[in-house]
Amino acid sequence: MNERSENRKALPRFALTMAGSLLAGGVLGFILGLTRVFGAETAALVAGLNSALSAVTPWGIPVTSVLTLGTAFFLYRSAAKKYAAWGGGDEDETSESIETTLSWVLLLSAVQLLLNLFFLAAFCVYHLDGDIDGLTLVGVFLLSCGLVIFAQQKTVDLERRMNPEKHGSVYDSKFQKKWLDSCDESERRQIGQACYRAYMVTTRLCLGLWLVLVILSMVFEMSLLPVFVLLLIWGVMQVTYTLECIRLGKRK
Repeated sequence: MNERSENRKALPRFALTMAGSLLAGGVLGFILGLTRVFGAETAALVAGLNSALSAVTPWGIPVTSVLTLGTAFFLYRSAAKKYAAWGGGDEDETSESIETTLSWVLLLSAVQLLLNLFFLAAFCVYHLDGDIDGLTLVGVFLLSCGLVIFAQQKTVDLERRMNPEKHGSVYDSKFQKKWLDSCDESERRQIGQACYRAYMVTTRLCLGLWLVLVILSMVFEMSLLPVFVLLLIWGVMQVTYTLECIRLGKRK
């Protein structure tokens, strides 16, 4: 009886969501149909976007590295000065402030790594046969990645000084496992909640990206490869999550 009650409560909202999605899809489909009827110059738009991306690609890694890693190292210095003035002790607002600052350092370094990979791939697409020295860009890429790892290493070292019970080095291939093993129950619950939040956001994002790719395929000439890669990533995440839940349930 309880199951039927829960279903009845959730069904109207689900139906409204599906109806809204169908309506939005119908409106977008109608607009896309008009672009086909009136012969919108989508090829010119694609050419303009490609030209703009080709122009900024060689400068993408150095410019973004200065912005993100410069900010990251500034935040790290701020956290290190706070720690030096704090000198350890009981948990208080100072330690929480340091932890938050270090988390931002890790976030910025992770974002920069993604930007490095994107601009290197863009360079291979737009400048592989061009007059730009590929070795120079690869060198800048490696330098930026080295600075990313260095920022993460300094952050982890400071975190370990604050929490001597923590173990692991960013240069160790099993760093994540060792770090998780050294976390207490409260930290593990926090990690679990964060992972679940990331799982839910990624699930919704994949669904949204699938819809965007389907709509764009009606306007631009696109292959099925982007959709396939997106669904592959989504599928791996879903299967891994479910299998891990099964494994943990058996172990419990």
